[in-house]
Amino acid sequence: MAPKFSVVVPCHASRAWLRPCLDSVLGQSFTDFEVIGVDDADPDGSGRILDEYAAVDPRVRAVHLDENVGLGPARNAGLKECRGQYVLFLDADDSYTPGSLQAIAQRIDATNEPDIVMFDYERMFWDGRVLGSQRHDAFAREGAGVFTAAERPIFLTFLEVVWNKAYRRAFLTRHGFAFTSGFYEDAPWTYSTMLTAERIATLDRIVVHYRQHRTGGNIHATGGRRQWDIFDQYDRVHAFIQSDPELAGWRRFAFDRSLDHILAVLAKPERIAPDDRAEFFHAAHAFAKRWKPDGYSTDRTARGFKRWLLIHDDYATYSTLKLSARMLQVPSPRKTVGKLLHRAKLDPNLVAYAAYGFTQYAGNPRAIYEKAAELAPHLRGVWVVHNEHLAAIPEGVEYVVTGSPAYEKLVGKAKYFVSNTNWPADLEKREGQIHLQTQHGTPLKTVGIDLRRTSPELDVEELMREVDRWDFNLSSNRYSSEIWERTYPAYFEELEYGYPRNDRLLTATLDDVRAIRAGLGYDDSQLVILYAPTSGDGLDPAQLELAAGPNAHVLLPKAPVEDLMLAADVLVSDYSSITFDYANLDRPIVLHVDDDNRQGTYFDVTEFPPGVIARSADELFAILRSGSFAAPEAAKHRQLFREKFCEFDDGHAAERVVRRVFLGETDVPPIVPLADRTPAPSAYFVHNG
Repeated sequence: MAPKFSVVVPCHASRAWLRPCLDSVLGQSFTDFEVIGVDDADPDGSGRILDEYAAVDPRVRAVHLDENVGLGPARNAGLKECRGQYVLFLDADDSYTPGSLQAIAQRIDATNEPDIVMFDYERMFWDGRVLGSQRHDAFAREGAGVFTAAERPIFLTFLEVVWNKAYRRAFLTRHGFAFTSGFYEDAPWTYSTMLTAERIATLDRIVVHYRQHRTGGNIHATGGRRQWDIFDQYDRVHAFIQSDPELAGWRRFAFDRSLDHILAVLAKPERIAPDDRAEFFHAAHAFAKRWKPDGYSTDRTARGFKRWLLIHDDYATYSTLKLSARMLQVPSPRKTVGKLLHRAKLDPNLVAYAAYGFTQYAGNPRAIYEKAAELAPHLRGVWVVHNEHLAAIPEGVEYVVTGSPAYEKLVGKAKYFVSNTNWPADLEKREGQIHLQTQHGTPLKTVGIDLRRTSPELDVEELMREVDRWDFNLSSNRYSSEIWERTYPAYFEELEYGYPRNDRLLTATLDDVRAIRAGLGYDDSQLVILYAPTSGDGLDPAQLELAAGPNAHVLLPKAPVEDLMLAADVLVSDYSSITFDYANLDRPIVLHVDDDNRQGTYFDVTEFPPGVIARSADELFAILRSGSFAAPEAAKHRQLFREKFCEFDDGHAAERVVRRVFLGETDVPPIVPLADRTPAPSAYFVHNG
């Protein structure tokens, strides 16, 4: 039987929010629906996410388009696949509140199946702010019963969007409604459907969380010539209204609304660049000239005055008003580092490196530094370290101490900055400098702006000032990419290259493993367990050794952790990100977890384990005693885990980074398939067959 609802979710460049979006639909208490996910030739993997959901939930169907057609045509493609009695459209970065579909279904039944049911929404800002719709009161004041738009015009003063309504599919089919191509495609759809509907009902309930992304003033991300589409879309609105004499009374209303929308776009620098503002203004004047109703005059309000300026093509006055408004916004002074050196020319061969808050010579930055010495020897790499951690820097590695004159000179002249944590907030990035954020693990626990959940004192503005300096961000799997893009809302290039520090796990030989173990005092006959709990109050290592047998020895993590991973035959951890790195070795993993410590994680690792799960110390001891951590069933779990989280770690990550970031090459070595990789073997398991 046909479902009650069809929910169309078009996807393009939306992978960071697609899972929360789909989860918000599939988790509804009302279950009589289908989801039509439309992959608009998405280059970032949204189509793959849709396929994952479709494989496990029959209510989800994925439609893959051969080429990118844009939001409107993608919705049309989804609409053709709908079987539901009512159709809803949900953008892939938005979500439904719990219980919403049940409430919509009840409202449809209570109002005898109207053509349209309109509901409320809230804006969910990237920084945690929540803002209700400006017309929220209209639902309680004027939303009773069933009506037409002419009877309640207030409901056409909401945003011209399609996702705050449920449409009876027979109504859409009878009138042949379809979306247009281009940006602002919601406008002609909204006016044509709302003015055609004979029966409209409302639901006084927050249904949609409308996500407000952080633009950061990046004209390339949200602006450009596509903003000119607004004129074509409102041309269609006015042509539709003028085609029907019965809609003549809507001409002034639609004209005022279209001018206000155009002025709102013009006022946003992230949409219309300063150099394009005059051209856009004159195009808006031409639009107003085309559609100004006979006898039209503006009202005596600030909004009416702006409309008057458009109608009379008075850009000089408009720009003067904008300039005056900007002059009233006096920026507060900021302390900066290296300001006196900004007259100095950047050194194109100078690279500043740092790791773990300027305390170590380790991790991804170290692997990149060492690969750069091989592939780009013309580069001069200098490490930044705190004075109390100088012992961490090996002999022969050039370094400067934080806060010293040498440090000031370095950050003022370096072309490249490479770190797995953020540089100081007061570091001013010079034009032409390039920052690479390498990260230091696959995120299982919350990161970025999500840290507000557990740390409400987080200074989000300071965090984003730091993140805005990133030009590149490194990722070892698509799961991580989704998290980074969602929790660090800025405009950086995601490098899905793998983690350079894990290269050694894929390139080391059995002789290398044996040499590391010999240096630690272990031979092939001894079972080496790496015990890496996230907290310092873990179990007594002696208890683990006792449980595992007389030939077992326990290592605790310390830098360089890559050597310890190579030496270990088994990893025992909990929610540590080391689990994702160690899985590259395809060796046994045991997770000692309990529900009390799971708070603040992105997913329940026990539902997708890398091996065997122990929920108590006694259970862990029993697993070590029996050797079940090496059983075939555990290997099956580990394989699935590796396919998802070891996606890009193939031993060539550092080379890709050096070639892309330092050498400017875009044709970097391709990812080696998981089945073709040869991770460093375990000496113990080789010895025991």
